[in-house]
Parts: sequence; C-alpha cells; structure tokens
Amino acid sequence: MNKDAAHDDAHLIRVARWTRRCAPELSPALAVAAAFTHDVVNLPKSHPERARASELSAQAVRGQLPGLGFSVPDTEQIALAVRDHSYSRGATPGTRLGEALQDADRLDALGALGVLRVAGVGGSLGRALLHPDDPWAQAREPDDQRYTIDHFFTKLLRLDGTFRTLAGQAEARRRTLTMRAFLAELASELEVAPPD
Repeated sequence: MNKDAAHDDAHLIRVARWTRRCAPELSPALAVAAAFTHDVVNLPKSHPERARASELSAQAVRGQLPGLGFSVPDTEQIALAVRDHSYSRGATPGTRLGEALQDADRLDALGALGVLRVAGVGGSLGRALLHPDDPWAQAREPDDQRYTIDHFFTKLLRLDGTFRTLAGQAEARRRTLTMRAFLAELASELEVAPPD
C-alpha cells in the first residue's frame, strides 16, 4: 500500500476493528483480511485512475490471498467487499462483509479522527485550510481540491445517512456530531455564523 497521511497501518487496524464490530457474526479472518487489503492499491487523490483503486485492490486480493491460505470462495468474498467499499466507486455492497467493511472505512473518515485525517491529506496536497471570505461555501460551489474544509461539505457530512449496519449507523451519528461541534468551534474562532 502506498501510505499517506490518512492511509497508514493505524488506519487499517481501526478499519479491521470496526469491520468486526459492524458484523460480529462474520469470520474474524475474513473481516481482518478485507480490512487489511481494502487500500492495497491506494492511488493519490490527483491520480486519473483514483476511482478505480478499489477495483485494482480487488484484483490484487484475488492474486495474492490464495497463496496465503485463503480458499477461492473466501478470496472472492473478500475481493467483492474490497471492490465495493469505496465511496468514490459509489457501489452498494452485496454482502454482509462488504457492508461492514464499507461502514468501517467510512467511520474512519468521521469524528475527531476524520478531522485529523482530512487536515493531514489537505496539508500533504498543499490545499488551503479554508476560503477566507466564505469558509462554508455558501455563495460558491464547495471546492475540496483548493480548500480542505470544503471536504466536509462535499463528502464527510454526507456520509451519515449511508451506513448499512446498526453499529455503523450509531457510531456515524455520534462521530458526525463531533464534526459538527468542531465546525461550530471553528465558526466561533472565525467570528462567523456556523454552517447550516
């Protein structure tokens, strides 16, 4: 995996923990394998093939896991979950493992960890923190390629209604409130009204 500020070994461990929590009835080996391989092909945000990263990761899973002792059916189940977990792909997972993996990965984009991760990625890509005159993108289109805080409005605050497991839904609500509290504090420090 090509590591960046938001995609490192700690991210994989957190996703593994939450994949198991979102679907505790699943085999721990399958849940952990899916989590550890979901970003094996991690292309930079600016890469033209970025939207295909989960498909490429699924191909890598199919090529590597049988050699590590996984059966062909288990490998295929993991590959499908990896393929369908990605936000940018826009897929709806067709398996319980896929639902749990997608929820776990999305949870890591929310809450205090989400704030850290979005700031880390924005900084590594040289993006400004926020638009100086319109931080909440109320009189302009949100542009998370230029302003880090705009990623809250293009993606992060939209995630809450996309979770498929009960554990994921409950944790997403809690973490989204944390992010909204962060934005309210930021608004206070900027001396502007908070976003809607």
